[in-house]
Amino acid sequence: MRAHACKCEMVWLPGVRLFVDMAAKSPSRPNHSRARLITREQEDAWYALLFTRASVTDRIDRDLQEQHGLSFSAVEILCRLYDDEPQSLRSLANQLVSVSSTRASRLVQELVDAGHLQRGADQDDGRKSIISFTPAGRRYTEKVARTLEDAVLRYFIAPLDDEDIAAIARVWDKLRAAQAEELTISRR
Repeated sequence: MRAHACKCEMVWLPGVRLFVDMAAKSPSRPNHSRARLITREQEDAWYALLFTRASVTDRIDRDLQEQHGLSFSAVEILCRLYDDEPQSLRSLANQLVSVSSTRASRLVQELVDAGHLQRGADQDDGRKSIISFTPAGRRYTEKVARTLEDAVLRYFIAPLDDEDIAAIARVWDKLRAAQAEELTISRR
């Protein structure tokens, strides 16, 4: 079941995502563990990050669904492919943050079926599928990308000031560096 929400809080039921009024709420602190490896403030920051991602992405998804009948994940595929085509499905899926590679494959097929994308064979390796735009799909993606950018501006950029954006960028840089270091260590 697909959930549409605005100003809503996720409520999990087996196999279903429901949403209730969230505009005046802040992330609640689950009481699932007696372990205290992190402080309450650190735990609050973690849940705030998850809450923010869910609420902002959901509002953007709603705008994209209303205006274009596409999910945020489908639009992410179109936008990732737009500046770098053709791409293999694997390469494209590795860039996505909103879906697994299995789901990406299904979304690409839906975009092919809708006439936005096309599949072709890799010239170097005929076993690989290469994804590219149809001419109509490229034009359509330009419209969709404007809607995405407007929604990002409205739901993410506008409520923040330059210091907030810089702080988020610093946090991302630190987390990305830590992940790169962890990957380097694990490869040794």
